[in-house]
Amino acid sequence: MQKLVAFVFTTALLASATSSAFAQPGGACPPDVGAALAAACPCDADSQAQPWKNHGQYVSCVVRFRNGLRKDGCLDDAAKRTIASCAARSTCGKDGAVLCCVYDTSGTCNDPNPGDGTAAGTCSNDATTACDTNTDCITATGPKVSRHDTNCTDRGGTPVGSGSACSACPIPPPTPAPTP
Repeated sequence: MQKLVAFVFTTALLASATSSAFAQPGGACPPDVGAALAAACPCDADSQAQPWKNHGQYVSCVVRFRNGLRKDGCLDDAAKRTIASCAARSTCGKDGAVLCCVYDTSGTCNDPNPGDGTAAGTCSNDATTACDTNTDCITATGPKVSRHDTNCTDRGGTPVGSGSACSACPIPPPTPAPTP
């Protein structure tokens, strides 16, 4: 699950770096900004594979990396803002922190042939959403950073791993781990 959240975070960063962001032909700009950032400042450890001492140390790494890309002309204005904002809104360097999503699974799909791959129905909770199965009708709010998984579940949420709150909540929601 943590890899999924990290992938979504990386995808959000990449989406924020438009093609004009890679303005230097043959320059030092990485072809995949999100992957380069994840390699330079991985969420779970610093470049020496040591856990981040704190959240500020992680954000500092991201901002330094972002500033290098900016100086090389690799980022547009939106990407510059997004990278720092997403790092600040992350679990990275926060011991025990998780991303928390709140799901509404009450919507149902009225597709006459559910599961056939054709969205021929609509959701009971949003008539403008075409659906094939009830899973297509699941909605989520978040993710938000919670200090601990119990803080998330106590508020009716589902912990979905670590990473940035700029990512989307995974659909369908992850199955909660059994309690011992």
